[in-house]
Amino acid sequence: MSLPPKTALITVGATAPFPALISASLAPAFLSTLSSLGYTHLLIQHGLTPTNFGGTPSGQSLLSSLTNLSTTSPLKITAFDFTPNLSSEIATSDLIISHAGSGSILEALRHVKRLVVVPNEDLMDNHQKELAGELEAQGYLIEGRVDNLPEAIKKAERATFKHFPRSGSEVFGRIVEEELGFEAEG
Repeated sequence: MSLPPKTALITVGATAPFPALISASLAPAFLSTLSSLGYTHLLIQHGLTPTNFGGTPSGQSLLSSLTNLSTTSPLKITAFDFTPNLSSEIATSDLIISHAGSGSILEALRHVKRLVVVPNEDLMDNHQKELAGELEAQGYLIEGRVDNLPEAIKKAERATFKHFPRSGSEVFGRIVEEELGFEAEG
């Protein structure tokens, strides 16, 4: 009897390229770890990351790397830039590995998914790291880094996550405001 397929989704969002996360998601150690955890499919939403960014482990283009990996990886790997319905991809995935954009995080939390959030430390003021760290401390997700993705997904597989409240937008907004240093009105 074979196990049901398991899907991991990587999303970098719609506004800023994140070649380091795409590169890390194509690294042999990461792919091997996913496979060893029973994952059969990997979806990569690469957004504005150029398909010829040279950030892959061997300096190949993204498309060239995917072509090579399709013959060597046990995972079925699919990449796309954008989809009008990322929510549907999140809903059907078992693990979400996301940049630390608030919209992507909130969408994954609404779907009650295993979530690893990787802050893009190339962005200014590092608010993504603060947000990811606070949400991990509260038990909603695992904060990862591009250099520790295999360990982060193993940790996510073992974790018991808190369910985000239905009225989570208000809670989430307060966390974001606190982490960005805004004073509460009132």
